[in-house]
Amino acid sequence: MNIEGLGESLVDQLITQGLVHDFADLYHLQAAQLENLVVTPREPRSERSTPRKLGKVGRNVIEQLERSKANDLSRLIYALGIRHVGEKAAATLARHFRTMDRIINAPAEALQSVSEIGPVVAASVRMFADEPSNQALVARLKEAGVNMESQAPDVASGPGPLAGQVFVLTGTLSSMTREQAQEALEQLGARVSGSVSKKTRYLVAGAEAGSKIDKARQLGVETLDEEAFLALIMEKRR
Repeated sequence: MNIEGLGESLVDQLITQGLVHDFADLYHLQAAQLENLVVTPREPRSERSTPRKLGKVGRNVIEQLERSKANDLSRLIYALGIRHVGEKAAATLARHFRTMDRIINAPAEALQSVSEIGPVVAASVRMFADEPSNQALVARLKEAGVNMESQAPDVASGPGPLAGQVFVLTGTLSSMTREQAQEALEQLGARVSGSVSKKTRYLVAGAEAGSKIDKARQLGVETLDEEAFLALIMEKRR
């Protein structure tokens, strides 16, 4: 779910102290629990190894958890760690079935009928959905307010306004995370690539953009700053 500040070390200590037993427990944490959580940094024999309360860091993690509840369904599917279901398959399932309930209740044949979802992935999704503990996990996530619906354009509505266009993201955007920018583009039908090539339509360059700008100039790829990128997104959403 790309929760900033929730690293492996913090998760280990939440589990050790009995505050978290599964994924859904994260969304039932209270701000006071994290603010007052006493953690011991991993660095041994260091001045920073003294146990301390999380304080403001804990509040920030709670804020990030709250924000992540609005993530697209595809992010949730991927975060569940279903075997053989990567980011692409998660996005495909979310866009086709539209809700978590429909995915959980879909027969293997219906899952496999979706383009790019083969028998191995379909069987894996069914195995996950048939496990009572996983059903309870999804129910608790829903109870906590985690989004269970796809925000991507409906498959039946046809290709999005940016269909066929390849975007590359570089640098840091102030108004959204890299993942949110990618989701916004994919919802409009665009494809996001990690490298600039002749097929790239736009390079979106945020603060501290790297060498991809030079590559874009060499290939004649148009570069958008954050303001121009947001304007394009808003225009295509109308």
